[in-house]
Amino acid sequence: MTREELFKKNQQLSTEFELYLLEHPEIEDNIPDNAMIVLLPEYDKELAQKNMELVEANKEPGQTIVYIKVEKLRASRIEGLTVQVA
Repeated sequence: MTREELFKKNQQLSTEFELYLLEHPEIEDNIPDNAMIVLLPEYDKELAQKNMELVEANKEPGQTIVYIKVEKLRASRIEGLTVQVA
């Protein structure tokens, strides 16, 4: 996986996680302040492994790590779209 692919996949995953939190704000109550959140997609083992490597390289001493397992990701949340250029 290239660095660009890693970035794009994590960008999409983190955006979807943020949207999930907006719909399920009670989840945030389980995440301590200053915790490092690690998204582990079960549908993409290579990305999950890379994210585990990134957390090991970037965590601060004593920092709480929160592992978020994601079962699957839909291709898009948009169901209908129209583009109008004026």
